[in-house]
Amino acid sequence: MTGGDGGGGEAAGANGTGGADGVPPAVPLADDEATLWTGRPRLSAAFPAAGVGLLVAVGGLALAVGPAGDAGGVGVVVAALAVLFGAAIPALAVLSLVNTRYVLTDRAASVKTGIVGRRVVRARLSMVENTAYRQSVTGSLFGYGTVTIETAGGDVAFRRVDDPRDVRGLVDAHTRGASDDGRASPAIPGSLDSWRAVREEVRAWRAAVER
Repeated sequence: MTGGDGGGGEAAGANGTGGADGVPPAVPLADDEATLWTGRPRLSAAFPAAGVGLLVAVGGLALAVGPAGDAGGVGVVVAALAVLFGAAIPALAVLSLVNTRYVLTDRAASVKTGIVGRRVVRARLSMVENTAYRQSVTGSLFGYGTVTIETAGGDVAFRRVDDPRDVRGLVDAHTRGASDDGRASPAIPGSLDSWRAVREEVRAWRAAVER
């Protein structure tokens, strides 16, 4: 898989240690955990933020030459602040995208986010209940999309990555029989519908606690 537009992803085959094969040090991997794929969102995901920033800057400049312009130096201050805020909006969006990394191993799917601080969400493949990928019209044209991995504890999403179908295929291929120690998982009692009901109960409980 090849990255495009400054994002995308790449296949990897070496065993996982922080920083190897594009894996950020913040993502914890076991010594014998194999990295299958790493990636990040396409930078084109910042286009909406760039549009908002442009509107803010243009709006501030219009205000500066209009009503605020009659107040002398106030117009200059308004214009300067508008341009600064307008530039900051897409800059922060790009920084957020650059600092977002996706890691898929033979045991887990991880998402690392954060500009100053950092947050890592890790979903064990042995707990995966369902996977899906979706592409918008432009995503279908340019080969990117979002892969969603559903587990009992919540969902993990690889957003705006190249070749989402292939990434989902990797997840599915290593979900069957996956376990935390790399051995085959024992049979899990209960039907899929039962476990989906349990997942909904867990989500409802988490939502009630976080209020």
